[in-house]
Amino acid sequence: MHGVQIIDLIVLPAAEAESWLQRWRADYLPGALGRGMVAERLWRTWTGPDTVAVRILWSLPDSGAFFTARVASAGDVQVAEFWAHTDEFALNRDRQVLEPIGLTEGETS
Repeated sequence: MHGVQIIDLIVLPAAEAESWLQRWRADYLPGALGRGMVAERLWRTWTGPDTVAVRILWSLPDSGAFFTARVASAGDVQVAEFWAHTDEFALNRDRQVLEPIGLTEGETS
């Protein structure tokens, strides 16, 4: 695995999950793709009787591409509006940015 992977975790009330996903697809995803992010996987996990966690795995070719995308999103009003709307009802959200450093031959099985 090469490049940079990003894992977004958004915990939502279950009743809000489908409408949030629709808005993510319409309002956030096109801009993210335009910034060079690739949506690799999308998961929904039930975290309780009334809560859902949405996990999004993104990839970018390298750390330079990540920082370029980050700068571009900082100046995008639509990105700010999308996350402000999300924060009105999301129970939690987190982003992890991961860059593989590799394992040596003896560290893998």
